[in-house]
Amino acid sequence: MQLSRTDWLEQGLHLLSTEGPQHLKIDTLCKVLGVTKGSFYHHFKHHAAYVSALLEYWKTTYTQQLIQAVAGIDDPYARSQRLSELVYQKDMRPEVAMRAWANSHAEVAATVREVDAQRLAYLVELAQRMGASDAQAVMLAKMAYAQLVGMQHLQAFISPADAVQMDHALQAMAFANMGNPS
Repeated sequence: MQLSRTDWLEQGLHLLSTEGPQHLKIDTLCKVLGVTKGSFYHHFKHHAAYVSALLEYWKTTYTQQLIQAVAGIDDPYARSQRLSELVYQKDMRPEVAMRAWANSHAEVAATVREVDAQRLAYLVELAQRMGASDAQAVMLAKMAYAQLVGMQHLQAFISPADAVQMDHALQAMAFANMGNPS
């Protein structure tokens, strides 16, 4: 069986999500994928290179591709709503697993911080395009992002459709009251 680099990385996200980072060993990956170590070394120089590639893949598929997917939408409200829909269509388990892994792995922690900063900067810019002042945009971005991270941990109670509705409701309430400090 000929595996692509993406196959290895997708399996890594799955194992991380379902079994934890301790199962991201070369032997475990090879066993699960039904291939030899030679296949692994064809794509990755060593385990540390695999972890770095996995982090980059997560950053790309869970952040950069989502931002790119909505880049062509001119209306910032429509862009925000579509982004919300795309975000909540994703499997949230890798997000939760990455944050947990970051507590014990410096490279993962640095990547999570980088992703958080990139996402927050994007949300700030989006809120500014919707008419928020700089200070309001920062607060709205933090609120929306905190809601996302919280919902990632409450998947048993909140469906993806509920999450999208909650996200849209938060945005509507925030912008309706933007000029009315309470």
